[in-house]
Amino acid sequence: MPELETPVWTGRGFNPQRGILRLQDNRLRFDLENRVEFEAPTAELRISWPWYGFGCQFWAHVGERRYFISFLHTNNSLYSWWQGVRKGRRWKRAITASVV
Repeated sequence: MPELETPVWTGRGFNPQRGILRLQDNRLRFDLENRVEFEAPTAELRISWPWYGFGCQFWAHVGERRYFISFLHTNNSLYSWWQGVRKGRRWKRAITASVV
């Protein structure tokens, strides 16, 4: 499986924080402010993709913590929104395929 890496945003509201999401060797890693927030095999994570996120947002439940991850920043144009949706759907397929 090829490695995926992309900037994402976490936190809800008008001041989301930018992080980096990486999928490699069936492991999902999220870095925020130069620190690893989580890194785990995808099979051990509980990931939910709410319908209202149009495929560009998900919740990652890691132990007792949960992280809201979005492929969109606030203040998007229609074009950048659509690009975020497409990117999120591509990631959803890759994460789903990586669960072994």
